Amino acid sequence: MGSVMLLAQCAVKKGSKSVSTNNPVTEEIVEVPPSTVPNPGALLKNPQPLSPEKQQMLAAAEEVEHGATQYWLNQGKEILNNQCASCHGAKDPLKYSTENWVRHMSRMSPKAKLSEDQAKYLRVYTLALIKTAK
Repeated sequence: MGSVMLLAQCAVKKGSKSVSTNNPVTEEIVEVPPSTVPNPGALLKNPQPLSPEKQQMLAAAEEVEHGATQYWLNQGKEILNNQCASCHGAKDPLKYSTENWVRHMSRMSPKAKLSEDQAKYLRVYTLALIKTAK
């Protein structure tokens, strides 16, 4: 009932000018030559291909958590070397079993006040490091 009233109120009054909507507006499509499209690789900080070692780490990170990226690995390494090391020196994840390291991180992440994402990046980086060392 409310929509009927709305339509009645919006109807064009006699004697007023109206715009015809029978002809749809068409847009002109312009083809852009490939030479004018910016290089998408230029937007990356490091457009170079990954080294075999980094490819191996990324593959191991993907095994740890689906969707892991090189960014995650970079962030995890930075967190380990800066935030963890600021209190007690960076611990070497390779000296721990996977289970012990996960237990250690679950205890230390809240103490270090890591965000959920930071804890994820650290976990993915360190577990990928452990996997590639085996």
